[in-house]
Amino acid sequence: MTAKLTFLGTGGGRFVTSRQIHATGGWILKMDNEMLHIDPGPGALVRAKQYKVDLSKLTGILVSHCHPDHYTDAKVVIEAMTQGTTKKKGVLLTNETIINGLEPEFVSFFSKYHLSALEKYKILKPKDKTNIGKIEITATKTIHGDPKGIGFIFKGSSTIGYTSDGEYFNGLGKQFSDCDYLILNLLRPRNSEWPKHMNSRDAVKILKEVKPKLAILQHFGFLMMNGIAEKEGKWIEKESGIKTIVAKDGQSVCSLF
Repeated sequence: MTAKLTFLGTGGGRFVTSRQIHATGGWILKMDNEMLHIDPGPGALVRAKQYKVDLSKLTGILVSHCHPDHYTDAKVVIEAMTQGTTKKKGVLLTNETIINGLEPEFVSFFSKYHLSALEKYKILKPKDKTNIGKIEITATKTIHGDPKGIGFIFKGSSTIGYTSDGEYFNGLGKQFSDCDYLILNLLRPRNSEWPKHMNSRDAVKILKEVKPKLAILQHFGFLMMNGIAEKEGKWIEKESGIKTIVAKDGQSVCSLF
């Protein structure tokens, strides 16, 4: 069987997001008769139209943590999925901060109006498991600015991991040990570090631990612009020995599982 991943944006971080140097619409997973939108950040609705993705066909929305480049368009994506809230439909999986807030820094994001349009919503913590159709979804641990942030593993026809944002820590790679494909949010190149985010050296560590069939890099910060991401991708592939794709805005990746 095949799965299809479509990137409605490969940018991340405050400067790329605010300037829209790369789009920040999150990404779409189609697998096992489900269509999931992961981390619909600013511009998700517009980029979906641009790249001919019909959000009314979504069956689920997943938000990893409470930062604007990951959640901003989630409400309007719910409205698109539910045909303007006229059809009760779909599942929302997210972390505790998005739903309940975390004082003093974060406030809850979703109104009762939008949550009531869904078939159900669920708060996930690391190691929690749930299902959307035939796809088993596991939340993974992150160390990031939202202390309740999570990543995801999608286990269906095959197993796809998504690190979300966060810094490298011992045990991070072990979480994704069964993944055939791994999507890494890579903010910075190997010669630059930023607290609670990943750079290219971290990506190599993770890929050596996980040994997936394919690594896909995305969520690039300002220092990854102007061809730097592509150079880093080649270096990561050489150092890790893992085939690596540097995702582009609007790109679809179809894989045989």
